[in-house]
Amino acid sequence: MRNYIKQLTILFVSTSIYLSFPLVLCAAEHDTELNTEKDSSAFTQNTTSLREKKGNILNIILDKSPQVSTERGTLIVEAYYDKNNNQQWDNDEYDLKGEITCTLDNISYQIPAFIPALDYNARYKISCQGSKHYQPTKAQKNVLISRRGQIINMAIPCHPVPYQH
Repeated sequence: MRNYIKQLTILFVSTSIYLSFPLVLCAAEHDTELNTEKDSSAFTQNTTSLREKKGNILNIILDKSPQVSTERGTLIVEAYYDKNNNQQWDNDEYDLKGEITCTLDNISYQIPAFIPALDYNARYKISCQGSKHYQPTKAQKNVLISRRGQIINMAIPCHPVPYQH
């Protein structure tokens, strides 16, 4: 832990020195050639570009801030037994826990599932497989995260697998 704090301190100090060095250079150029109009505007342009680069340590190191979790989408997936095949979850139909598995980005999720951190403005294909007791009525669905922080609730209708001897 001490080494980590020491490395972080060294990184912060070296970054601070690196960022303040161009300011000193620009100020020195400005003082020596104060009478020329062209250098005065050049000094203004340099400080503007340096101000745009300022930010917290993560912006400096990574060149952009990490996405906040509220900017990403969340998918909530549930499965239910659709008794009357109307593709609507009615009051007398029950949820299926542990009977369906869905795959998103090569990761399998046991349903019900809570899938966070989906990219904004991205399309995802979800493939669902059933168990020996229930099968989904549709094997694949597409999801689009169209708004930042969007939460999508998806209910998958299922039907029982016919009994085989």
